[in-house]
Amino acid sequence: MTGALRLGWLYALRHKWQTLIVSLCVAATVGLPVAAEWLLDHYERELSTRAASVPLVAGTKGSRFDLAFSSLYYRVLPIEPATMALAHEIAADEGVVAVPMHARFTARSKPLVAIGADYFDIRGLRAAKGTLPLLLGDAVLGASVAEELGIGVGDSIFSDQRDLYDLSVPPPLKMKVVGVLDRTGSADDHAVFTDIATAWVLEGMTHGHVDESKVDDKLVMARTPEHVALSPSMSSYNEVTAENIASFHAHADPESLPITCVLIYPKSEKAKTLVKARINNVGAYQAIEPGDLVDELFDVVFRVKVVFDWLIVLMGVVTVLLVTLVSILSTRLRRAELETLEKIGASGT
Repeated sequence: MTGALRLGWLYALRHKWQTLIVSLCVAATVGLPVAAEWLLDHYERELSTRAASVPLVAGTKGSRFDLAFSSLYYRVLPIEPATMALAHEIAADEGVVAVPMHARFTARSKPLVAIGADYFDIRGLRAAKGTLPLLLGDAVLGASVAEELGIGVGDSIFSDQRDLYDLSVPPPLKMKVVGVLDRTGSADDHAVFTDIATAWVLEGMTHGHVDESKVDDKLVMARTPEHVALSPSMSSYNEVTAENIASFHAHADPESLPITCVLIYPKSEKAKTLVKARINNVGAYQAIEPGDLVDELFDVVFRVKVVFDWLIVLMGVVTVLLVTLVSILSTRLRRAELETLEKIGASGT
């Protein structure tokens, strides 16, 4: 048998391309089902674990999957914004903890997530360096973001410009990095977090202006004892500092300020059922369970997977037939050599 193996090895070395093609066919037939099963199990576990971390998500009616994946993975998706009125209404229920989230912007192409302070405690997110966002304009980086961008505590990060040609859009906001989160192995590692109020500075609904007494007279269009009209060229601050933070104020009703969704953490199963039913029965908003959507998604995936399983079986059958054909043809081509080996008594070696 050793002699046959040696002859086979030498044959493989002599016919490298033929051997490589046959080996790849066999490897693909065996490896593809194993790799597909492993990947599917991996993503099912990851999605299920992530979805289980948020019992309920409330937002405007529309795509349930967009709402779920925006809240779970901070994707910037075309979701109609809700308002803080929804968050306040849910928070009034003593049986739940409501966390408003705003995820409509990016910073250095990373998701920029403005979130309520309770989120960090609920998710167990801790600052490996520095602190969590405490003031308007503070930012804390996920571990992967800090590593990839090469920035840390004390540095600054700008939000991305939404529209280069729209002059009505607020300029990018310069945010101070006050902390870097512990690595969690989740989507939190790939996001930039700020407090919820910073979102409204990004939206242009909260502004900070310089003291009118310090403005150049050339920029003052009119002045009365009660009001000062400034030139449109007098832009608002694009950075929050200790000197100007007190001047920031909202130009909208606090109840109407936009958010992407509200993350709801019920204190009991009964509270979860009641708040979900109340929101869905009103009609203006929807409350979804991300865990149910993940199960629904994988039900569809497994149905499609059956088709691919049959295709893999078919590919396996074709591969076996191909290898068998190659072996038969190789034997026929070498029949004279095999007969000679048999005559000299070497057929069994």
